[in-house]
Amino acid sequence: MAAGKDPLLSAEGPGQQPSLGTLAWNFLLLGATAFGGPPVHIGMFQARFVERYKWLSSDRFAELFAMANCLPGPSSTQVGFAIGITQGGVVGGLVAGFCFMLPGAILLSTLGLLSLSLSEQIEEPASPANAVAIACSAVGVALVIKAVSDLVKKQVYEGGDAAKLGAICCFTGATCILVHPAPAWLNPALIFLGGAITAIAPINKDANLKVASDVGKPGIPVVLAVAVFVLYLIVSAFTIWRDTFDHGWIMPFLTAGMFVWGGGPVVLPMLMTYLTPTWISPTIFLAGISFAEMMPGPVFNISCFLGIQLALKSGWPWFAGTAVCWAGLMGPGIILVFAAYTLWGELRKFAVYQHALSGLNAAAVGLLLPTMFVVFDTLQARSPWKDGSRAMIVIAFYFIEMAKVSVPLVVVGAGLAGLAWSYSQ
Repeated sequence: MAAGKDPLLSAEGPGQQPSLGTLAWNFLLLGATAFGGPPVHIGMFQARFVERYKWLSSDRFAELFAMANCLPGPSSTQVGFAIGITQGGVVGGLVAGFCFMLPGAILLSTLGLLSLSLSEQIEEPASPANAVAIACSAVGVALVIKAVSDLVKKQVYEGGDAAKLGAICCFTGATCILVHPAPAWLNPALIFLGGAITAIAPINKDANLKVASDVGKPGIPVVLAVAVFVLYLIVSAFTIWRDTFDHGWIMPFLTAGMFVWGGGPVVLPMLMTYLTPTWISPTIFLAGISFAEMMPGPVFNISCFLGIQLALKSGWPWFAGTAVCWAGLMGPGIILVFAAYTLWGELRKFAVYQHALSGLNAAAVGLLLPTMFVVFDTLQARSPWKDGSRAMIVIAFYFIEMAKVSVPLVVVGAGLAGLAWSYSQ
């Protein structure tokens, strides 16, 4: 090993599989710095693990990305679990995924605990607490715009047929914007439609098919993977039955975890419909959205923010409430990704799937397009100074994309600017 090289920063060399300690360190680091939601997470995964460390190829990464978008749950987090499986098997997947989620979960749990004492300030739009949250959320919007544009460039413009793949991507995004609220089947249906288009009319039928050769380590056995999906159907039936009479605050988290495709932009409105105003104030919920958007890691960690408050208001221990809500929202998608990883690997052997992959990827990126509008609209709904919020997005985009300033520094700078504005009022 070269002198001065930190063994925790990368694998022993490009393309070599890392140790579990290396996996844990890298995903903890990303979990603490991945601001901006799923599009940003995917961009950071690609930059770090594909382009920098070469743990897996771009083609293999695209396969995992498409797979995650066909499952309910937090898609970018599921990609993190899948990357971990490729490098360290089932244990590697667990290490990578939970390390990625942990920093944001701790931060949002802390904010949930503090929000009870800050509830009056959060209700006041011009308060310092709200001003800081809004300013930091503006950075999140800039990150989403950057990440989505990067993915469009990679999967559409560099995919071989920009016109065809662009049509799949943009019409998928437009459909998601128009169909609101989206039924549970819409996102996977759009993914499969995109794949069907390029399977029937391949991008380049005469060229050699691009198949990722770096499959990585195996996941769970095929029999167990099938059993997981059968169990999912059984639990789905139970959840639908239970929802007919259980109107408490626990079932909404399991329902969203079982049936929501599309990540945070879909799950947050669904939870808000179930929980407000009966169980939690709409203003506090919207503040939680802002906090979840400004925190690193998956937006699904909002379950920690909400779980603490719901538990304390219902006489539960705060840790128990957090654990139950987090498990209900996160658990189904996490379990399914281990089964899907194995079964998706079987699909790779078929030529029709290989032709379909470019369409699957383009449609998966299309699902992220509405995220730009969702996060912007959420920010503007909460902002006491809408023009200032818009300006902050543009400035943050400049510092991150053009001046190459690190994201945490931009977030801190934005928070200080928001704090200064609040005191000037």
